[in-house]
Amino acid sequence: MGILGTILFNFKNMKKAKKFRAMGTEDLLALSDDDFYEMLFCVLEDAVYDIKDSQINETQKLVYSLNNFEAEVNNGGLCQFFVNSSRECAPYISKALEEVGAVSLKSLFDNFISENKIDVNDLSSFKVSSIDEYEKQTERYDFDSFDNKFYEEEELHQLIIDYSRKNIEQLIK
Repeated sequence: MGILGTILFNFKNMKKAKKFRAMGTEDLLALSDDDFYEMLFCVLEDAVYDIKDSQINETQKLVYSLNNFEAEVNNGGLCQFFVNSSRECAPYISKALEEVGAVSLKSLFDNFISENKIDVNDLSSFKVSSIDEYEKQTERYDFDSFDNKFYEEEELHQLIIDYSRKNIEQLIK
């Protein structure tokens, strides 16, 4: 995307977030699921600079983490989630999956982490600076097995939306 593209994207996102924050709860809840999810993305991305240092509440942290997790895994798999900056959300994923009711995904994630002895609080070994390094990361663990099972589960996106609708007051501040 480049620096200019990123700046323009962030500026547009900030404007959308401001618009969404000005809407009343009733209007937000009346949004279609797609628009509601876009609203969540805009508002939470605008609120979070660094998930560990941000002044966001637990509900916001949960939804922000799951948004990043779902987007990364759907785009390139669990390895991509660990390799990209979204890995900062990894310590919150298990609890977040449980909170929204994604029981089978929580089990899948927890088992993968446990079986491979991955410390979600220290994913520094996943940092890469080249495609070659990324390819080596994909070979460290059986990510394909995780990803294939994850893709079979179609509920996470809807569970995030449903949870967020129930907790709208904590999400929009």
